[in-house]
Amino acid sequence: MTDCLLSARGIAKSFDQNRVLHGVDFDISAGQVVALLGENGAGKSTFVNILSGALPRDGGTIRWAGAETVFRDTRAALDAGIIHIHQELSLISSLSVMENLFIGDYMTGKSGLIDRKALAAKARELLARVGAAHIDPRVEAGSLSTAEQQIVEIAKALARNARLLILDEPTASLTPHEAEALFAIVRDLRANGVAIIFISHRFDEVFMISDRVVVLRDGRVVGDRPVAETTRAGIIADMTGRAFTFDALDAPDIAADAPIRLKAEAIADKGRVGPVSFTLRKGEILGIFGLVGAGRTELLELLCGIRPLAAGTISRPDGVVPANSTEAWRSGLALLPEGRKTNGILPSLSLAENVAVAKRQKSGGILDLGAEKSLFAKFRDALGIVSEGPDQPIRRLSGGNQQKVIFARCLASEPDILFLDEPTHGVDVRTKADIYKQIQDLAKKGMSVIFVSSELPEVLALASTVMVLSRGRQTLLAPNQGMTENDVLTAAFAQA
Repeated sequence: MTDCLLSARGIAKSFDQNRVLHGVDFDISAGQVVALLGENGAGKSTFVNILSGALPRDGGTIRWAGAETVFRDTRAALDAGIIHIHQELSLISSLSVMENLFIGDYMTGKSGLIDRKALAAKARELLARVGAAHIDPRVEAGSLSTAEQQIVEIAKALARNARLLILDEPTASLTPHEAEALFAIVRDLRANGVAIIFISHRFDEVFMISDRVVVLRDGRVVGDRPVAETTRAGIIADMTGRAFTFDALDAPDIAADAPIRLKAEAIADKGRVGPVSFTLRKGEILGIFGLVGAGRTELLELLCGIRPLAAGTISRPDGVVPANSTEAWRSGLALLPEGRKTNGILPSLSLAENVAVAKRQKSGGILDLGAEKSLFAKFRDALGIVSEGPDQPIRRLSGGNQQKVIFARCLASEPDILFLDEPTHGVDVRTKADIYKQIQDLAKKGMSVIFVSSELPEVLALASTVMVLSRGRQTLLAPNQGMTENDVLTAAFAQA
């Protein structure tokens, strides 16, 4: 490759006695988009963290722009033009959007003070490039939705002069319109000679935007071919080591006289969502769909007592309506939140402690160490959690396995109603299948499930009842019988 920008040879990495990369070879040229695929735990994150200077390598060499290079930290990689946009958000919530965009490189006036007017103008230009002109650059980043924060992360990368851009699940929280805006930017960057490593579990995006596909399995490259010579089935076979397909999903039919688990009547908060009304019955799977900003997460927070109820009523057969998240756990509700890094995992605790924390709350804080480890072992086997053992810090797991641990925490509290906010966000094809099966099995055993998903096929495949929100208002509530994507999207855009 005469125009090869980065060439990695024999990259090896271990954590303690666990070898996670086994001699990985990888090349990328200027103006090329390479999809880097693999199951969670395959070594993708470790590899790109080495390329971006976040981790040292144990073996192998990296040549950058023709010269052998060692990036001793992320600053050295950034200075060289390697920008890594992580799957988990890294914005500083207390700073404004424009301060996050130009952090460490603020424009100043003659007085030496930050020129906020110039900063805001430049921020608006960047946000417009990623289809987010509606975001006010002066507001705190923490006030934005998860999807909006992801868009700001992408705009932040554009503020730097990138030569190699690493995009780790960049569209996981984006609508199709926002994703297409991102792809337009990617195409523009590619045309201008920027190399892009694209990590995604969404195969349609891989085929849409990539020039080449590289697949990792168990820390080794098992596939490297042009996208034109690649098939979906071939990628799955490379990732898993065998042909793999989902079992047909069978959304359960709910009898009209099934016991009621929860009833919401014209509920609303102070402006983000409502009015919403529905009845949830035993064994029912209620799928909630809506565009970004529709109020999906806010609705779950209302139902779980995290967000105060401003209007309407929520009733349950036992009469208990939680006023906060602790009461929710104790009253038989469990919530898997949207952002696993910010709202899900407890990074300083072990896997066993992360699983047991909700059961502790429900039992008044009493659970011995042996019981915690036994509880973890139960769900490790049931959910297929890949780990070194119950004492491993959760921060050292892959994203998909972290998601399974949070899911295990929810199940460990033995809830009557399970609330799931984007349960398959940023996980691989096998992990999705595991989560789908668990949801269906739980419903068959009588658990009621309310889940939010931005993946419409997922909603239609899993839900027995579908609800659609548009700008906080309920525009559709119907049994999932013969429902089409067009039906759902029409309702999603009804008041947009």
